[in-house]
Amino acid sequence: MRDRDALHRLRLSRIPTDRIERGPVPHATGRRAPALGRAAAVIGAAGLVAVALTGCSGNPNDDCGKALSSGSASNLVQATGKIGAKPKVTVPAPIDATKSQRSVLTEGRGATVHIGQQVEVGYSVLDGQTGSVLGSGYGDQAGALPVGSDAISRGVMCATVGSRVAVVLSPKDASQGGTSASGTQIYVLDILSASLNAANGAVRPSVSGFPTVVLAPTGQPGITIPSSGKAPTAVRSEVLKQGDGAVVKKDSTAVLQYTAVGWDSKQVVTSSWTNGGPDRVDVASGQSQIQSQSQSALPQSMLKEIVGQKVGSQLVIETPADGQVPAAAWVVDILGIH
Repeated sequence: MRDRDALHRLRLSRIPTDRIERGPVPHATGRRAPALGRAAAVIGAAGLVAVALTGCSGNPNDDCGKALSSGSASNLVQATGKIGAKPKVTVPAPIDATKSQRSVLTEGRGATVHIGQQVEVGYSVLDGQTGSVLGSGYGDQAGALPVGSDAISRGVMCATVGSRVAVVLSPKDASQGGTSASGTQIYVLDILSASLNAANGAVRPSVSGFPTVVLAPTGQPGITIPSSGKAPTAVRSEVLKQGDGAVVKKDSTAVLQYTAVGWDSKQVVTSSWTNGGPDRVDVASGQSQIQSQSQSALPQSMLKEIVGQKVGSQLVIETPADGQVPAAAWVVDILGIH
């Protein structure tokens, strides 16, 4: 049971993992999304800083204040071997920690990891009491970790790509998330790559008739549905930001942030921003990390619009009703592809 609990914390993707291709700026949490079609709170100006698309600067997610600090327990962990391959981990068990902590064992030369990115990690998980290995994943079995407020992702926060870090989880943090874990747990994580944490492409002139989009400093969108006009009966899209990274293909696995607002209800249909994103999505099937628990898939009517677009781009997409998914306006940030 503890083995399964430990691996679950990394929210490993069921979609094959490869290195993330990033946009022009190199750098680039865990609740699950509700099933598509389930209304949530209204997205509007409340809770967002209504800035123009050209005026979003100073992303507060770049703040390193939430990153774990090093401590006496994490400093005891040693790991040798090539970054990206299973290391030899040595710990003087038992290790106990009343507060979660992390130590950088090997410092990489890549860009700094921040909140809102998704990182690919090679990982080993150990029992703090016995030092035994509970599980590991490298190569094709590497993990996908959205960087948010949970203790594990705070362990990679503000470290650099190419680094190896030791994260020691306190019993309190190890037991969060509805698992049966108890006692201190140790994670040795190799940070292999990182996505963007928001679309960073060149701003495009707006097109009249589309929903209005405003952005918080984090890049999270607010969407205002036009007060006049009927719900869309056909798909159409507008590029709000034009990235110049790798191109999304039909068979890509894409790292996305998205929000969808129902055309008639003016309420959120689904949003990765508030449900543990960024999301990792198989473009061909619509299956994703976030939607997997609800056994839903993102609609093809939306996903087909991102095919041919580049990493760093942001689109607003209008989609007609499709089964249980209502007609909606989507804002999609393309943060990386595999």
